[in-house]
Amino acid sequence: MTLISVDDELIAARASGTLSAPMRLLVDTHAVLKTDVAAAALMSDALSGAFLEGMPAEPMAENALDIALAAIDALESGAGEAAGTQAISRKAAAAAADSVLSELLQLPEPVRDRALEAGAQWRFAAPGVRRIELMREGDATAELLRIEPGHGSPSHTHNGKEFTLVLAGAFADGIGRYEKGDLCAVGEETTHRPIAEQGEICFALAVTDGSLKFTGALGAVQRLLGH
Repeated sequence: MTLISVDDELIAARASGTLSAPMRLLVDTHAVLKTDVAAAALMSDALSGAFLEGMPAEPMAENALDIALAAIDALESGAGEAAGTQAISRKAAAAAADSVLSELLQLPEPVRDRALEAGAQWRFAAPGVRRIELMREGDATAELLRIEPGHGSPSHTHNGKEFTLVLAGAFADGIGRYEKGDLCAVGEETTHRPIAEQGEICFALAVTDGSLKFTGALGAVQRLLGH
């Protein structure tokens, strides 16, 4: 199934703060790639803000000022400077980076920043496929995938939902074709085999709330190992 944009339910959940961090990253990145998603997210944020303004104010804790001043002292004592230095160091590293960092710098800002914060270290996922785990919260995981043309994942289904947002290049999974800005959403009932198209390397943001279940011989091995 190909989704041109995330649905209203996800956008509303993002505005209300009920989305997991990996799903927020998915929606924020999609908003960078699709103007309609950005517009919907902006509208949802505005509506949520108006709703909050209409709610009665909550009383502040008696020590609220002390907490705020302590936070300011922590920033002035070095935490804030460290954050600024980290940003400067990241830019300096990127300027002198090799092809790995050069590729990451071409990706949408939310994913790019998370990948750099995660150390920009690609790990083996499958032949022709590398991954960087960006974040994890509960059962939800966000990963950046780098898929060489003609390569991809073995045939599989899922223990939950899987959202794959194409950041560059394109892939097909036997059900549909997905290019930059397209969001592929599948559930437990779907079996597919994503393979990157020939030509450009495919980069994708994958967010799952459950593990993959492989089919065929690989599935038999997975079941034998108890996964």
